[in-house]
Amino acid sequence: MRRRRFGDLFEQVASLGNLFAAAKKALRGRGLKMPAVAFAADLETEVVALAHELRSGSYRPGAYHYFEIFEPKRRRVAAAPFRDRVVHHAICRVIEPIWERRFIADNYACRPGKGTHAAMRRARALARQHPWALSCDIQRYFPSVNHEVLMGTLTRVIADERLLSLIRLILASHVPGDHGAGGAVVPEGEAGSCAGGTGLPIGNLTSQFFANVMLDPFDHFVTEVVQPGGYVRYMDDILVFGQSRAELRAIGTRLRDRLAGIALNIHPDKYRLTRTAAGVDFVGFTVFANGQIRLREKSLKNFRRRYRRLLAGVKRGHVKPASVTASVKSWVAHARHAHSEPLRAALLGRPRRSGITGSEQGPGWRAVGGMTGSSRGLRGGNWNNNAFNLSSSNRNTNDPSNENNNIGFRLASPCRLTQARSGGVRKVSSGRSVGSALC
Repeated sequence: MRRRRFGDLFEQVASLGNLFAAAKKALRGRGLKMPAVAFAADLETEVVALAHELRSGSYRPGAYHYFEIFEPKRRRVAAAPFRDRVVHHAICRVIEPIWERRFIADNYACRPGKGTHAAMRRARALARQHPWALSCDIQRYFPSVNHEVLMGTLTRVIADERLLSLIRLILASHVPGDHGAGGAVVPEGEAGSCAGGTGLPIGNLTSQFFANVMLDPFDHFVTEVVQPGGYVRYMDDILVFGQSRAELRAIGTRLRDRLAGIALNIHPDKYRLTRTAAGVDFVGFTVFANGQIRLREKSLKNFRRRYRRLLAGVKRGHVKPASVTASVKSWVAHARHAHSEPLRAALLGRPRRSGITGSEQGPGWRAVGGMTGSSRGLRGGNWNNNAFNLSSSNRNTNDPSNENNNIGFRLASPCRLTQARSGGVRKVSSGRSVGSALC
């Protein structure tokens, strides 16, 4: 069946109503960052000027600011000027709904109602039905996306040449290469042509969407032609389920060949055939055939390292306690999707029994600041070294006699705290405090 192509999309993208809605969406969560504040201060003028540039064909993307991040791994991120982000939102607002109807159900990346946790639950359901799984991901996916292949996929659905030209302009504005960690900038006018180009800048809203579109034909090939026992994809992380090792080996060969046809390669170190009973790694979790879900060891190590660094920053006065709270809350919300209560108790110190003394914990336990017994505990604020404050029934009784200066989490000490000092806490100007170490 021939699928419909869509024209007259550019006028929708460049309409004032769409641009105002895109600007409001781009401003969400930007806080007091100056480029966003400056744009918002003269919102109407900025949006009207952007609409005029788009319609007249004079719009040109600005210079990217490149920098590196190191969590969960080292990546080079490209930050586009704020007005360009408004254009990215304007494009996605118009064309995302078109592809949403085309995407397969088991594509979980960057889609409404999907995401990593939904992908993990789907993988768990399939692991309970199939004894074998093939997991793989694409080597250097974002830097390897071929612009011409991507434009071919887009052209099969978009018939509006003005919108396709705008997308080519955005793709060509990113120059792959080592721009360093110092925030190097690609000057305007030096981006070159889309023809023969590769790479999507990590950080662009359009990059996430285009990366999903790039693999949509691959998804349909797997589910409609290969037809394995089960298939789940989250961006470039691919999981295929089957009844035997031999079946999945044959499928793996077909997947390699199909990806090679669009200039992509499976990462040689991340291609694994696994019994589901032994656990299958996917989107930060390990799922098992018996329905059990565990956090991946790598994810756990990343959190430990980040948490230690945040606590050290609080001691030096470089990090606010609220930042620690936000990080811990985010990780706990993620960890709760796994069977992780004992792990969370060990890491964040929620006592699993009351009235346990230091001697009962064994030689590895060291009370911080000399505190022992059930009165030990650090809860989001000051040390609460009395039974009333540490009692679960009074945990949030914030009255003048209860110094429960709560910032959202509690750290006790069931594990070794090697960095403990007198009091175990550094006071900060807000009157709040944070634990000094994590095992």
